[in-house]
Amino acid sequence: MSDSKNHQYHRSLVPFELALSVIKNLIDTRNFRKERLSEPEIDDALYTLGLCITDASEPTQRLEAVSMLGKAGEVSKPIALAVKGLLERGLRSPLPPTETWGNADDRYYLAKGVSVSQAPWISRYAAIELARAEVAEKAPREVWANLAVSRAETLTAALRTTADALAEQLADIADSADTAYRKLMRICDALSSTLLTADVPTGPGFGQAFSTLVFQAGGGKGAESSRLREEAAATVLDLVIQILRLRFDVLFDPDLYRAVGRVRGWWRPGRPPDTVENKAYRITQLAFDGLHILARQGVQDKELRQALVMALGQERVNFAGERIANSNPSLLPQISHWLATGKTLEQVRSNDSVQELNQRETDEMIGRLLLATQAKEASPSLLRVIADAVEAFEPNYAGTLKSAADRFDLIEQWTNALAGMRRLEVFGQRGEIVEYDPAVHEATTSVARLALVRISASGIIRSPDGRPSYMLFKAIVEKA
Repeated sequence: MSDSKNHQYHRSLVPFELALSVIKNLIDTRNFRKERLSEPEIDDALYTLGLCITDASEPTQRLEAVSMLGKAGEVSKPIALAVKGLLERGLRSPLPPTETWGNADDRYYLAKGVSVSQAPWISRYAAIELARAEVAEKAPREVWANLAVSRAETLTAALRTTADALAEQLADIADSADTAYRKLMRICDALSSTLLTADVPTGPGFGQAFSTLVFQAGGGKGAESSRLREEAAATVLDLVIQILRLRFDVLFDPDLYRAVGRVRGWWRPGRPPDTVENKAYRITQLAFDGLHILARQGVQDKELRQALVMALGQERVNFAGERIANSNPSLLPQISHWLATGKTLEQVRSNDSVQELNQRETDEMIGRLLLATQAKEASPSLLRVIADAVEAFEPNYAGTLKSAADRFDLIEQWTNALAGMRRLEVFGQRGEIVEYDPAVHEATTSVARLALVRISASGIIRSPDGRPSYMLFKAIVEKA
């Protein structure tokens, strides 16, 4: 809007309805030349709407003025620049709630108008409007979700406000079960879109806030509710998967998995459908990626694992833990056992387990002996080849070499028997080209993870009865 000193007239207030009509006609004519903004009629209309935004005595007019200016700002850059200052000045104080005001378009442009301001109250206001938006209003909801998240101090704060507002609204609805399913789906869809680009810290208590939001749904009966329940569950779990993939700190939040258990509990005492269980299985995999990270540092997060058992079922959790333990023999035996069973190995103090721990040095020596007997440069077959080659010239030496080869055969048999008794086996063959994994390989120089390397010395794996395998010592590798 142009400054008054550039006009030959003084700005004047016009009736509110006339101001709305003038700006609406400007938008409808799609005549967006910058010069039109200097016309007294349009300048007075913009001036009037700008003042109405700050008039707390007329709540409805405040909403209508912001919506109209928000719509005007969407049609051209000159108008957007003209209304920007009006909206920034007028939106310093919070707007009244929309409640039943306006239609979907009105509320969409209201959200666009509010987005111009950077006022601190907007995040909370947007979170409440996100919860209260009509089920069919997709466009306004997405704008509110973006404002609620991007302007919040933490994602947790935005979720808490949304959950509280949804609970308050549903309390006033007589038959709220189906409405809750629909609203929860729309809220999760909107959050999913904005989380991809949101640069906002998660904040403490995120899982609990998410669980509170999920708690608002559930309990619906009948065929229609059954369909909505499955759709809502799938939508919620898709959002959980996205959050777990985007936000590393959430991987270790037990309350988030309790929210997943709450969703699966919508079918209790029955079993959720396969579409829901497949997503629960994916969440289990992601959760155990987090537990695996901790396990490789020797940490047992018992609360997290127990939360997974309660939410996802012991059989599924144990299966995921066993898969991780079997795929990573570098983990300590007690950690592998805990991942696969949830039980602490030290609690079982049988003679066999104590003896096994005491014999680790013996196992290492047997493992070294096993590698020595498999060395190609000193194998019995190689000695016999040499003996055959020199027998014609040095029959005495040839006989000595053949005798040594026979003794090596016996040593190899005894070593293999000992290794079998202790369940030791060779890991990696010398000269083999593999991808570098610091969990099972030891490099002679600095090597990037997954780089191709050549095994220069094999490692040894031990596979105790009834427990996951573990790496006794790693294979030595060098750059390929």
